[in-house]
Amino acid sequence: MRYLVLLLIVLAAASVYAVTRFRNSRNVQKRKNNVIPLDAHRRARQHSEEQPCSSCKKKNGKLIFYAQDDGTVTGLCKDCRDKARKRDMLPL
Repeated sequence: MRYLVLLLIVLAAASVYAVTRFRNSRNVQKRKNNVIPLDAHRRARQHSEEQPCSSCKKKNGKLIFYAQDDGTVTGLCKDCRDKARKRDMLPL
């Protein structure tokens, strides 16, 4: 009787080990491909709204981001680029 219980415990442990080993081997096969699809990212960028300039609050298209002396980041349009140069702000 004791041998039967011991045998059942060993079989249960072996089956749990086999199942976890099988699942991990399938996950490794999926992760071997290093190419990440960026289709969803590209679609999201196409539909994004324009951000307003931090200085004039106009939506003038692309912003150039600058770091201020206190560490904050500001996005300035091409028209406000001179303000950044006067304040010695560094582009990011």
